[in-house]
Amino acid sequence: MKLKRIRGPKIARKKGIDSETDPYIMKKGLGPAGISVCKKCGAVYNEKRWIHHTEVPEKILAEKGKTTVLCPACRKIRDKFAEGYVLIQGEFSKSHKDEIKNLIRNKEEHAMHFNPLDRIIEIKERGGEMEVTTTTENLAQRIGQILEKSYDGEVEYKWSDDVKLARVVWRRP
Repeated sequence: MKLKRIRGPKIARKKGIDSETDPYIMKKGLGPAGISVCKKCGAVYNEKRWIHHTEVPEKILAEKGKTTVLCPACRKIRDKFAEGYVLIQGEFSKSHKDEIKNLIRNKEEHAMHFNPLDRIIEIKERGGEMEVTTTTENLAQRIGQILEKSYDGEVEYKWSDDVKLARVVWRRP
């Protein structure tokens, strides 16, 4: 049984995932047949795309014959394979670190409903700075944007030309 694509409201036009340069994304035509469910996060692979499990009717998830796999995002988290780095600096971030972490986690939760492969790998604190690693460069960019929108400060974006990688630095003194 095929799932009907459910489209939510478009907030911003997203760049498609490039399956040719991401070693964790299945190459075109090589994905599992039928419906596959990630055994860790519950994301569902159907019709050549990953969707959030809340968009899938319960009766389809209960059907027999579906395959259980580990989705690309869970594999990247397991292997700590980051495509995005967000460095958060400044005195403001030290005094508001819990608030900033909550904002970042909320952004991840929101992003996962549009693309369940947008995930945070880790948030590290060291020497008064925070470093957030993400599974996609798009999520790193959106975290930088939400920090700037919410708290002002300065944000700097750098993208690699040869590999899929984004570095974002946000600072507020």
